[in-house]
Amino acid sequence: MYGFLKKYLQYTFWITISILTGILLMSLSIKTTRYAHGLLKNRQSIVQKIKNVPANYATANALSVWEIKEINPQTQKNTSLLFVGDIMLSRGVQKSVMKNFGGDFSLLFKKIKPFIQKRDIIFGNLEGPVSLLGKEIGNLYSFRMTPKALKAIRGAGFSALSIANNHIGDWGVRAFEDTIFRLKNSDIIPVGGGYDLNDAVNPKIIFKNGLKFGFLGFSDVGPDWLEASSDKAGILIANKSFTDIIKKASQKTDVLIVSMHFGEEYHKHPSKRQKMLAKEAIDSGAKIVIGHHPHTQQKIEIYKKGIIAYSLGNFIF
Repeated sequence: MYGFLKKYLQYTFWITISILTGILLMSLSIKTTRYAHGLLKNRQSIVQKIKNVPANYATANALSVWEIKEINPQTQKNTSLLFVGDIMLSRGVQKSVMKNFGGDFSLLFKKIKPFIQKRDIIFGNLEGPVSLLGKEIGNLYSFRMTPKALKAIRGAGFSALSIANNHIGDWGVRAFEDTIFRLKNSDIIPVGGGYDLNDAVNPKIIFKNGLKFGFLGFSDVGPDWLEASSDKAGILIANKSFTDIIKKASQKTDVLIVSMHFGEEYHKHPSKRQKMLAKEAIDSGAKIVIGHHPHTQQKIEIYKKGIIAYSLGNFIF
């Protein structure tokens, strides 16, 4: 499978494996929910196999890609939602793009772009700021993506990106605020943060087929200094108030999706805290919880009337 992807995409070894892993994680996670669909009697949602997967990404029985569809009970129209894990296009990814693609980030998405653009809503986690501003704050691993990368992400079809994660503040508040500006200016909805607390806690809503899909994002791994306040830009931290934020948001939406940056890096199983936070999110009104940060695939769980994907792993990292 790896050789098949390498032949077409011409990425370095580790970039190829990262993208392959991200696709597989999404496939396995959503596929898992299919078998528990009977438990979701009161939810007008189905999970089904996506047909016509690009040949570059699937060989016989090697890769099945699945999607979640929410059905409007009044119109019977369905809306397809596609989720991916961490997206980080600096460091080695940027070096590879410069070396192999002449600086054209859009070529990272060339083979999969026609596939993902068929979905109504595409969501991922933006692992770091997109800016030319700011000052590196001195983290061991510090990410900052060039604005050229953002153009490629939008061109691939992404609707919304979570900015509530531990690397979004790597280059300070100026770069963070500039990232929000650039996302909005690119018609990508920033989720999990804002110019102030009010901006951050209001669910970002996408209207599709008569339904209001709302998005919230929280980080449980900091940076705490970047927590949004009434007079300061920042992100939402998974503290004691996060359930109240979800409850209020659920009243404004038909389907609330909560993005959680939580867990332990490179752990294959969700921690007790991950399970607690995810279930509290569902209990508070979320219908879908999408997790990231561990950089590995973790299990998918049907909890009450909700779906929890504890970690989708890396998409491009």
